[in-house]
Amino acid sequence: MAQTVAFKQLQQWQSHRLLVTHEALYQQTRFRPAMDFFKDELYCAEHFHRRNRQLIHAVPLMCNTMPESVLEIVASAAELHSLSLELDTVLLSHIPGTANINQLTLAQWINAYRLSNNPQQRARQLDLIELLGNELAKAVTMPMVRALLTWARLPAKLAGYEDIHHFVCAGFHAFEHLENPDDFLVPVLTTERALSREWFHPDAAS
Repeated sequence: MAQTVAFKQLQQWQSHRLLVTHEALYQQTRFRPAMDFFKDELYCAEHFHRRNRQLIHAVPLMCNTMPESVLEIVASAAELHSLSLELDTVLLSHIPGTANINQLTLAQWINAYRLSNNPQQRARQLDLIELLGNELAKAVTMPMVRALLTWARLPAKLAGYEDIHHFVCAGFHAFEHLENPDDFLVPVLTTERALSREWFHPDAAS
């Protein structure tokens, strides 16, 4: 239980870090739904572990009800969530057990991030976020996807992947507010990639 509590606290801390880093974007109304999706669904999902278990079984069940564009979103989310669980578990192991995660400093978090020594996996995580964002952006332009998502709410609940359905709907509604998704994705991912390189290799930072 302590591990679960600590993991949730870490996610909440990271969600707040994301918001602080990209506060300028968050203050713009057109970007706020997408930023809320990132911080609430990708970094701080309330039922992260349960949803991750659902993802393993959701794709075969969804094949009969959802278009390929939605299945691509679910597949990308499955890999992203699995990798994020692994990365955050490793990061948590490098935070001293005596530390209060709710009061964790940025320097302490960066130290744990660096000690994790997994730059390739962190790069892959950001690549998956970019892929997921592009897939969501494509889905919102396709006819009937909204209607299908609305129709699938009850079947998803009955089939046991209600959290996955909520995740896809949240992403869909967030990205339908963006006229040009790159206006959001490019600055966020450019900043996160630059920060990741700096955190892993501080001596090489310009």
